[in-house]
Amino acid sequence: MRDRREATCMTEFDTAPSLPLDLPRDNVSAHLILEHLFEDLPEAVIIGSPERRLAMVNAAATRLFRCNKHDLVGQPSTIIYANEIDFVEQGEKRFNLQANRRHHQYLVRYRRHDGSTFTGETIGGPINDSKGRVTLFMAIIRDVTEKLASDKVLERLYAVSSNPDLSFEQSRHAILQLGCEYFGMPLGVVSRIANERYEVLDAVDAHDSVRAGQIYDARETHCFEIVSRRGPYAVDRSTHPEVCDHPAYQRFGIASYIGAPLHIRGRFVGAIGFSSSESTTVFTDHHLKLVSMFGQWLSHEMDRNEALRELCEAHERLQRVASQDELTGLGNRRELTSRIRRELGRGRRHGRSLGIALFDFDHFKQINDRYGHATGDAALQFFAGHAMERLRGTDILGRWGGEEFLLLLPDASVETATRVVERLLGALRSANFTSGARRIALSASAGLTLTDCNEDIDDIVNRADRALYQAKTAGRDRLILL
Repeated sequence: MRDRREATCMTEFDTAPSLPLDLPRDNVSAHLILEHLFEDLPEAVIIGSPERRLAMVNAAATRLFRCNKHDLVGQPSTIIYANEIDFVEQGEKRFNLQANRRHHQYLVRYRRHDGSTFTGETIGGPINDSKGRVTLFMAIIRDVTEKLASDKVLERLYAVSSNPDLSFEQSRHAILQLGCEYFGMPLGVVSRIANERYEVLDAVDAHDSVRAGQIYDARETHCFEIVSRRGPYAVDRSTHPEVCDHPAYQRFGIASYIGAPLHIRGRFVGAIGFSSSESTTVFTDHHLKLVSMFGQWLSHEMDRNEALRELCEAHERLQRVASQDELTGLGNRRELTSRIRRELGRGRRHGRSLGIALFDFDHFKQINDRYGHATGDAALQFFAGHAMERLRGTDILGRWGGEEFLLLLPDASVETATRVVERLLGALRSANFTSGARRIALSASAGLTLTDCNEDIDDIVNRADRALYQAKTAGRDRLILL
């Protein structure tokens, strides 16, 4: 209802060609106009004389300029302007006897009675009598300082959130800096809250006392109020002296605080908050809406970051499934083939050799048949673990298939490659592998070959496979080099 009344008054004021009676140039006329039309309007209304003296003001004007009516009435209108150049410019455009009767909206800086300034959205100009003579000037003023500041913050928020060059952590930190600047607070914190545990995830602190990783009791913070209210919260000592009884004030000296909750997929996870040890401002619904937007944006980014993290983990799992043997944790045949190609390319570029050895368990079917497949699987895992402990840092072991393992020996001489393979066969031979209380003897055969890396991959692997076959036919538990 109020908005409708305001819009009606503003429209009539803006479009009326003149008032329906001749108005004398005195304060009595202004008084009558103000009393009957403007006194109860929520916007500040100022009536001025043709000499640009303040003839009359309504109650909203006294609140806006923080003074009494007698502090304004009778004074030259220059006293309400923050800059003299604006006073002169508006006099030339609107407040003169030859001014156009159309009243346009404009912005100007005003000065209050206490010396503070604000930006006023103004509609102003002359009021004419029925003969077209200028009798008075009128200005309707609305303080839009806060609105302009928040619009600027929202523009910067959008710029930060849409910048592809910033990581999530960088964007989050930039939002904290933006909030500290807008709310006039030295400390901004993004926290994770679980039960009664409050963890600082990121902080902007002019005093450099709060850092990421610090842990507090959530009950001693104002964020605990956000948890209980399930929404934004603001408090300042100037308007809420009871804040001095809060643990956040008694322990940390926080006298002014504003914050909003953070959610991931609808689940409360923490808060974004700004605080000061001094009283800073009287918080309004506009402040709460703005900090809520900060929280909503950060929650959205956290949601997206969490989804990205899960996507990366899923991709890594798929990569592991595609390249890793599930039983032993070693690379599978696909991964080994890729590694062989890379090692061959590296060997060709640097003129180095590559050794390839194939291992195959002896009598593995008997182990499965006698002791069960679980014991057979345990034997493969046993070999994989013991082998990895005895390899050089550059060697690569993987499961080639079934009970076969393939070993890559980059830049190895015949002597080095032979020594490594024999060491693995000996470790398996002497291993204390048991099934229940019974020791099971394990052994393997191995075929080894070396290449100058100028051969086809299939030729090299086939040669190692022939060497393995010869080791099997020669009695098993041995190494054959081809």
